[in-house]
Amino acid sequence: MQTYLGPHRAANGQTLALFKVTTGQGEVFMSVSRTEFGNDERAVVEVRRDALFGLWRNDLPDAMRAFPARGRDDAMFNEKIELAEEGFRLGISDPVPLVEVRCGVRPRLVAAHATARPYISVIDGVARALWLASHGTPCFPVECAVSDAPLLARLAGTRRSRWMRVSEILPPPDFGRRDAPLNGASALQSAH
Repeated sequence: MQTYLGPHRAANGQTLALFKVTTGQGEVFMSVSRTEFGNDERAVVEVRRDALFGLWRNDLPDAMRAFPARGRDDAMFNEKIELAEEGFRLGISDPVPLVEVRCGVRPRLVAAHATARPYISVIDGVARALWLASHGTPCFPVECAVSDAPLLARLAGTRRSRWMRVSEILPPPDFGRRDAPLNGASALQSAH
């Protein structure tokens, strides 16, 4: 994964997997953390923005895509985008969580023929995904279920990248070695 920097100790002491994402206006930082359970069932896939948004459009019913947004609360939408902007502005000291998606294939009937239509649904992070896209991000990491990861990687993954389980990126802490360095930021500091 080209965006993955490594483990990073957050200000609250929690260990995070740190990602540096390039935008048209500089770099922003994203993260995923271990949870008490389910780390083997959660995956990170680095996706191409345009491919992800193409799949996301497939999640909308045809009728919804055909009509303009009526009654949409632009003030609420703008507020969410501003919150995403604020979150990204905090930088490496408080990286934003990865966008969480689901990926699947839905049957579709067209002229009495059944076809399959791949799609993604954004479960958490709509404003973050839109902010990244509007700031020229070519690719970024997302979180998904391990069962969705192979399909998502095949349909939208970056070249020469493979998906990884959260448990692979952030293995359980080795309680025997407390002296191991844990700062993905060191890669940034040594580059400057």
